[in-house]
Amino acid sequence: MQREVDWIIEALERDPAKTQTGLAAALGIDKSGVSRMLKGRRRLKYEEAQRAAEYLELNPAVIERAGLAESETHFLPEEGQETLAPLYESAAGENGKWLLDLQRPIERRPQARDFAGAALVFGFYAPDESMGPRFHTGEVVWVNPARPPAAGHDALLLAKNVPPSETAAYLCVLQETTSSAYRISQYGVRGMREFPLSGWRAAYVYGRI
Repeated sequence: MQREVDWIIEALERDPAKTQTGLAAALGIDKSGVSRMLKGRRRLKYEEAQRAAEYLELNPAVIERAGLAESETHFLPEEGQETLAPLYESAAGENGKWLLDLQRPIERRPQARDFAGAALVFGFYAPDESMGPRFHTGEVVWVNPARPPAAGHDALLLAKNVPPSETAAYLCVLQETTSSAYRISQYGVRGMREFPLSGWRAAYVYGRI
């Protein structure tokens, strides 16, 4: 799953004339606010996405492709306010692959203390035993796409550049990240496997909550 700000990061990397300072001015916030937003520590408001697209000279359709909707609110809650994290629908595929519908949540749950304040955390129900006994069928898997996993840790590989409603995913143990690929293993699937960095993103998976 691409994060809702990845299109901004990619546009800034493509065009050296566009800067975080310029983006901050276009959004009407300070540069530290832009930095937090690009790191996943601050949610991107729909109105800010519109101004960002204008500053970066991008087609406004990029906003909807990023999963932002005008009716949605994208903010961090005030102190003491309960935070709800979305759970998405999942289905088992073949050979350890799962399919996630990241378009619309099927329910929302209060954030656990382990990931309080992590704005982009989401969850889903494990659809099979590909990672059993680490995660059994029906258990909730919590994921933080803004936090990169380290070697030896549980991770979720998410396909890039696909419709959010048809996101291929592999829950795995990240064995190694090379200059071109992720090397992973799954408890329920034999052997080591490689996935190119160009087509996949690795997200941090929390332990059982």
